[in-house]
Amino acid sequence: METLESYLTRKRQEISLLSSCLASPPRPPSLASVAAVIEHKFRLAAAIKAERCLQNWAMTETARLPAQRPKTGSFEFSYGYQRADLRVRGPAIYPAVGPPTWRIFAETIYTNSGMGAMAAVLTALSRLMDAAELVVPKDCYSETRELIASFGPRFRVIPAEALHMHQPSTHGTTRIALLDSSVRDRPSRSMRNSLDGVDLVIFDTTCFWRSSGRIEQVVRWTQHLNLPLVLVRSHSKLDCLGVEYARLGSVVITTPQSAPMTWMSHLATLTNDSVRLFGAASTPSSFPPFAHAPQFQRCSVMRIAATMRNTRRMVRLLSTELDGAHLSAFQHGLYLTLAPERELNVLSSRELARALTQEIASSNLPVSHAGSFGFDFVAIEWFADPWSRRNVIRVAGSDIPSSISDEIARRIAHFWKRRESSKRSFARARKAPTALVA
Repeated sequence: METLESYLTRKRQEISLLSSCLASPPRPPSLASVAAVIEHKFRLAAAIKAERCLQNWAMTETARLPAQRPKTGSFEFSYGYQRADLRVRGPAIYPAVGPPTWRIFAETIYTNSGMGAMAAVLTALSRLMDAAELVVPKDCYSETRELIASFGPRFRVIPAEALHMHQPSTHGTTRIALLDSSVRDRPSRSMRNSLDGVDLVIFDTTCFWRSSGRIEQVVRWTQHLNLPLVLVRSHSKLDCLGVEYARLGSVVITTPQSAPMTWMSHLATLTNDSVRLFGAASTPSSFPPFAHAPQFQRCSVMRIAATMRNTRRMVRLLSTELDGAHLSAFQHGLYLTLAPERELNVLSSRELARALTQEIASSNLPVSHAGSFGFDFVAIEWFADPWSRRNVIRVAGSDIPSSISDEIARRIAHFWKRRESSKRSFARARKAPTALVA
């Protein structure tokens, strides 16, 4: 178990990194609590963004200094009118997709969000081919499934779990495997069959750190099978030291030597066109200036490892306390879900998440009602479970001392047992026959 002292030591390193991005770094604060750490980091992030706005006050969407290219940290930008032609020069996103000799084509395209990145890729594919089959895991991210459905018959969806029941793709039909880091099982398990006869792999890496061995594994698999690979990511989750610096997404398109480079080059062109036409280009201010520093890599790896460790401890504790409850764990170790016995609509689910958050936060524990993950606090919110097709409560673990994370898990269990017990009592009372009064 991590102690408060070791936790604060790590957080001082993160704060030092954030402070170094300011022209006049503030004096290191005296930190004694998790709440103080969270508040100070968010204040630093706001100060960094404000300072960059002041430095670039003369640059607008349509005008920039003629002899200057905007820069943020290791990134350099070039663009014209309204960033429709934005080009970003900077370090590679994934160590596994560096400069190996097996690649003959690679392009990185930044967008204003992870869903913007996925939408740009799927739109480009819909324009590139007459018909396509998408092999999709059952518990793929719900908004990705919603996006795919919006294309109608352009994409025929094949469940990855039932791929063996489908015939190989017919002539003229492209088969695409969609891998998703948010699913319950490891992508490697679900993709062993799904990559047979596939023409392209799209991998949403959002729930894995950029140097994750699982990303490297997918890269090796596609390299071995000579398959082109598109990596899609939201950088607003794990890539901002828990301060949610800005909305940013990316598309990385790579092609091995024996794959059809012309096709992938055309896909990259059409993806860029989609970003331009949808107004989905990123902004230079969205790129964290603290990214890609060696200290950033170390801090992020330790943050994510602590979050995964705490989440898995929460799963074990809740499984014990809530015997028989509908609790779901995920292989990425970033969050868990709890399903009420009675199905709830969206409004009721949000109200339940709000009530749970308020009760725990009232004890000054680091919990917030927030619909994302990767923060320095435990985030609780309504969640559309793609596996059960039910509205559930998602609890996103965080990088906090283990004892505090365990206490939050116990409070969740207490709230859940009390609520489910009262619901059962109310249901029994409604079913009981009413006594007749003479």
